[in-house]
Amino acid sequence: MQYYLLVSAATVLFALQFLFNQKFEEHRGNTLKSALEFTLYKSIVIVVMMLIISGFKITSVTLFSVGLAIIYAAACILMTYFSMKAFAVANLSVYSVFSMLGGMLLPFLAGVGFYNEELTAFKIVCCLLIIVSVLLNLKGGKQSKKAFLYYMAVFILNGSVGVISKIHQSSEMLHTDSTGFMFLTSAVSVVISALWLLVQHKKIPLIKGKSLGFAAGYGIFNGVGNWLLLISLVNLPASVQYPLVTGGVMVFSTIISAVRKEKLSKTVQELLLINIITVLISYTVFAGAILAVPRFNREKELLIIMGISILLNAMGVEWLYKALEQYSYITIRSIIFKVVALL
Repeated sequence: MQYYLLVSAATVLFALQFLFNQKFEEHRGNTLKSALEFTLYKSIVIVVMMLIISGFKITSVTLFSVGLAIIYAAACILMTYFSMKAFAVANLSVYSVFSMLGGMLLPFLAGVGFYNEELTAFKIVCCLLIIVSVLLNLKGGKQSKKAFLYYMAVFILNGSVGVISKIHQSSEMLHTDSTGFMFLTSAVSVVISALWLLVQHKKIPLIKGKSLGFAAGYGIFNGVGNWLLLISLVNLPASVQYPLVTGGVMVFSTIISAVRKEKLSKTVQELLLINIITVLISYTVFAGAILAVPRFNREKELLIIMGISILLNAMGVEWLYKALEQYSYITIRSIIFKVVALL
């Protein structure tokens, strides 16, 4: 159960990280130089975070881990560049669909093909439904050939990052732990991006203000999210973990995109406030009941699991999409998550 909670937390962090990436692109542009700047500063933040988490003790650094870290870092730099290009022609929800679909399908296929993870009919159906959601997103607007190439690049590169993580965590060869691997990949990213900037521009640009905040924010959310996933990969099959992450990020990113794009009515704002207040009241009463009633206290693990539904119902915000009259999204989301629930 604890590993599913880690995956859930990582899902929320990944959805929010895209917003920081998008805002950085709006401020600094979508050139290779801006992608390298973004990679440099967000990687520095992740390096510092991993050092703090590890107590400044990175252990079992091996050539195997360093080699995979170099490949991982190169894929991340390229993905950052193509992500910025994609943001220029797509909104957050469309981008997240392609990014997370690649992050699901490639590790999913690697898990089934090379790690003997079980392939069930429900998992196949779930993948097909998410592919349908991609096609509907493409149908919803005119997409240029260039935009489609950016989408596919993000699709492949994000999936490759997931596969590399799975290879590292599942290998029988001596390798560093989850924190050490995140430190190595980020440290290599710092070196590659800094050297590239020095060779191409003779200096390392100093960014400040909002741009620095966006890069740092992405680094924090991305670093913690990937760290949680690496821990979970040791105990959860990739074919289970990545579909959950994909579906969750698609939902949260679409919510963020809708809220930023649409001006919410007074009624919707009031409903949102009511939801927040009632969730807080519900959890306060819920926690008090568990602590005060002996019978509830004995069954607290089961009650806590059931109590998660209170938060999930509020996060589902189906009422928001009804207010925005986005019924196609409601239908697709309901079908996908009913199938996922059967896995």
